[in-house]
Amino acid sequence: MKYELNQTFTILLIFMMLFAGCTGNEDMAEPMEENILGCTDLSATNYDPNAMTDNGSCEFNEDNNTSTESFLEIPHTDGCDNTNPIHCMLPFPSDAFLIDDDSTTTGKRISYSPSTIPGSGTVDEVYAPILNQIDGASPNTQIMTAFYTEPDVSELAGQFTIGKSLDPNHPTMIINQETGILVPHWVELDLRSESDQPTILHIRTIEALDHDTTYVVLMNGLMDSNNDQIVAPVGFSALRDGVITTSPDIENRRPYFENLFAWINDNTNRPISELQTAWSFNTASTESLIGPLLSMRDDALDRIGPDGLGCTVESNTEIMSDEGDRSHWLITGTYTVPQYTESFYPPTLLRRASDTDRTPVFVENREIPFWLVIPGTATTTGKGPADLTIWGHGFLGNGNTSGLYSWANQNNAALLGTSFYGWSDDDFTSIEYAVLNMNYFQHQAERLEQAMINQVVLIKSFKGICAELPDLYLNDTKLIDVTNPTYTGYSNGAIRGPSIVGLSPDLDRGVLWAGGSSFTHIIERCTQYDKFHFIFSSDFGYSNQLDRAVAISIMQSFWDPVEADTFLYLREEGYKDKVQPYELMTLFSITDLQISNISSARMMRTGGIPLLDSSTITPYGFESSNIVSSGYKGSVGVFFDGGYEHAPDGNIYGQEPHAAHNAIGGLKIARDMAFTFLKTGIVFDSCEGNCSFLPEDVNWN
Repeated sequence: MKYELNQTFTILLIFMMLFAGCTGNEDMAEPMEENILGCTDLSATNYDPNAMTDNGSCEFNEDNNTSTESFLEIPHTDGCDNTNPIHCMLPFPSDAFLIDDDSTTTGKRISYSPSTIPGSGTVDEVYAPILNQIDGASPNTQIMTAFYTEPDVSELAGQFTIGKSLDPNHPTMIINQETGILVPHWVELDLRSESDQPTILHIRTIEALDHDTTYVVLMNGLMDSNNDQIVAPVGFSALRDGVITTSPDIENRRPYFENLFAWINDNTNRPISELQTAWSFNTASTESLIGPLLSMRDDALDRIGPDGLGCTVESNTEIMSDEGDRSHWLITGTYTVPQYTESFYPPTLLRRASDTDRTPVFVENREIPFWLVIPGTATTTGKGPADLTIWGHGFLGNGNTSGLYSWANQNNAALLGTSFYGWSDDDFTSIEYAVLNMNYFQHQAERLEQAMINQVVLIKSFKGICAELPDLYLNDTKLIDVTNPTYTGYSNGAIRGPSIVGLSPDLDRGVLWAGGSSFTHIIERCTQYDKFHFIFSSDFGYSNQLDRAVAISIMQSFWDPVEADTFLYLREEGYKDKVQPYELMTLFSITDLQISNISSARMMRTGGIPLLDSSTITPYGFESSNIVSSGYKGSVGVFFDGGYEHAPDGNIYGQEPHAAHNAIGGLKIARDMAFTFLKTGIVFDSCEGNCSFLPEDVNWN
């Protein structure tokens, strides 16, 4: 009860701040799209398909006997996909919200109107025009729809029976329209749905979709628990059956659906008359997803030059062990980084070139904090300087590496960290704003993009000008080897890892602990979601799970520039001359309640990462050709099993405290495997054939 009272107080405080204008960036409000007036009556001689609101100007032929009374009355809402009256944005993602645009790579562009994205109990309208500059749907987001009757999915492909989805008679299909290849997936009902609302049907892909690609989703043969056929949404069935409707949206899209039905008829075994729903969507291009971020990175690197701009040491503390010996040094300070956000403090936005150009624009240089642990082993004869290792912290944490001295000494590694602003400890309140007013997720996501640039500059600076700080020497002996820096990150730090390694020209290898992808596939299964769910689902936020699920799915486009899936997709081949291929070791804990194993397996599949043969599970899609052994040189993934209680199967989280998530960091065999890989790039099977362990094996010291 105390927790809920505190949360209620927080809601009221945020509510007052929002309406008092205390959140900053008042001058960053985006322009509203024009509300186009005109005739919206289909039977009129001057019907305007672009009109959003009827202005009473319709004209009719006197001898025209046709009237809308002969048309099927369909619920219509401007700015919505009216094929499914359950929700404005279902099915999702859909070409209903894409328009043609010859200026983009895909030839498409997102088009959300001010009335499209669901408002909350705090704000009636959520409008983020920057999304309308992206040239397609997120390749990393959720795919979903809903029916008025709940389908029985017990015999459909589930998370443990994914192979069923490739059966040509499976009731759900995702097809790459360009290749005709079926996309493996699994199906689940939304366990968070309210009893008085339709239940979302999620179609979960097992890896990120291809960029700049058209996908077709279709369903037929879905039955309910009484073995009755699921009824198609009325708007869709009108298109399927050739029934003229009163909905301008449906009638404008009829030619599109006729082409879609023709393609389905020619390329599948599904009778059009039996379809319960079908739609298509085009994913965004790589350039649209990360082009602005790469521009910001390149500009920052040009500004700092080959060695960085500078570092300032604020403290240098020598820490002694209980035995009186030197344990390690903890150095704190700041380094200079080009900044593109309007303010250092949240909530803040990136400064952009214009309302139609997302290219970030330089604002100023700022001093960003860092923490550096140097192990006492760096002075040990025969070991030499410690290897520079970049550290990625957990969810809502910070870059303080002081607690990692055991890792540092055991592996002669100097651990250097800075904060992932956007998901750091000073972002908590701004995220609470965002779950009440989702416009603020743009602020949160753009602060995170700046944080990635901070990371790139941190590494470049400590390879260059900061490496010469007197504090990094002892009696003229260098304490850190900055020649080949590597990356390691835990939880949120693992999720951020692919984007950091991919963005930094100085990294080509990393170890990720307890990570996964993508955000929309992680969040509702993560116990950390509990911090915000109370506010998010309150009357001030989104009390309807349909709205919450849709909102989370839309926001994936904000997170995509630094999403793990986005850079994992580029891991093997890179992107132009902007992102180079890189190697990863990914270590996971079976039954993790913070980062689910399904998202961990997704991370491996998207990145084309082989599985170590000592792993305790073999996820779907891993055959002999992508299972490797000790001595392998290259990327690898491993699942460790401590016998902990299993996570729930659905999109809900389990009960904390639960040891699985943090266990592998305290596991010596995992640390030996990880740091051998960081030093050599070679897989060392410290599990000796079986990566099971006992809880008493866990020791972080």
